[in-house]
Amino acid sequence: MIRAYLVDSITILRWQGDDMHNEPVAAAVEVNINGYVNWKTRLIRDINGEEVVSSGSAYILYDENLTHKDRLKIDGVEYAIITVKQLKDFSRTAQEVFLA
Repeated sequence: MIRAYLVDSITILRWQGDDMHNEPVAAAVEVNINGYVNWKTRLIRDINGEEVVSSGSAYILYDENLTHKDRLKIDGVEYAIITVKQLKDFSRTAQEVFLA
């Protein structure tokens, strides 16, 4: 059922790791997916438990490889991932990704 709402183009920029100087090892790998972007400001907790303001969220199909170090590119703008919330509908498992 969630598939009917996935109408926005989103690019996941996969984090490839850092070297010993905390510099990116390689350029991020781009993965194009469809999702639903909801621009709504919310106060949420990040991975460290701190309260931060999220400018929006994106609903995407479940991706087991998605980490907090990845980034989402929507309409040519890169957004950091604050937190990922698991969602479940009748037929598929999805994720709500909160953006900074």
